[in-house]
Amino acid sequence: MAFLGHGPLEAPGVLGIRAAELGFEVHEFRADCLGDPLPAPEEFAGIVVMGSIESVNDTRLAWVAHERAVVATAIDRGVPVLGVCFGGQLLAQVLGGRVVTSPAPEVGWRSIRTDDPSLVAEGPWLLWHEEAVVPPPGSLIVARNDVAVQAYVKGPHVGLQFHPEVTPDLIASWIHDAQQRGEVTAEQRRALWDDVDSLATVSARNAARLFDRFLRRADLLQTRS
Repeated sequence: MAFLGHGPLEAPGVLGIRAAELGFEVHEFRADCLGDPLPAPEEFAGIVVMGSIESVNDTRLAWVAHERAVVATAIDRGVPVLGVCFGGQLLAQVLGGRVVTSPAPEVGWRSIRTDDPSLVAEGPWLLWHEEAVVPPPGSLIVARNDVAVQAYVKGPHVGLQFHPEVTPDLIASWIHDAQQRGEVTAEQRRALWDDVDSLATVSARNAARLFDRFLRRADLLQTRS
């Protein structure tokens, strides 16, 4: 299973742990480093595209266009893709959707409305984004809130706006980095950190079920269960 990250603070987290528990080899790649070639998608059972502080709409970043092409190749070759936040937005673009400025930034733990709780539980999920997905044609929205689409599916592919991978350590590193850049308010920090241990425990349990369901949709779990 290939996990495409976009910076030193992006990690597979809970999703990587679950993939290993299920018997998959976990391979991490830095998609934001053009000097490090990304793998051929067909070498892996699936691709997980992680989050980023960057925008999928930033045309100044050559690596975004390169990664978009890799994801397109994965889809063309029948490799299932799970997109997380930035990754869900990039997946939407490849499938013909768009990414727009969100009506409001979402930073903190939220519950969401879901039409498929076996795939996406109500939460709590950690949200941290300023852009939102206009889902691709032919996709099915499976979760939302009053601000944005939170999950959609198309074929075996799943796009998420929230972060199922998070652990308390990962969140702490994100908060510290955002504080260094002056991009998180005291109110947002509280929304992210208050009661983080109990919230992250529930999120991790929901994330494992989500990942299992993604694999089953792609016919990847039955041979390892």
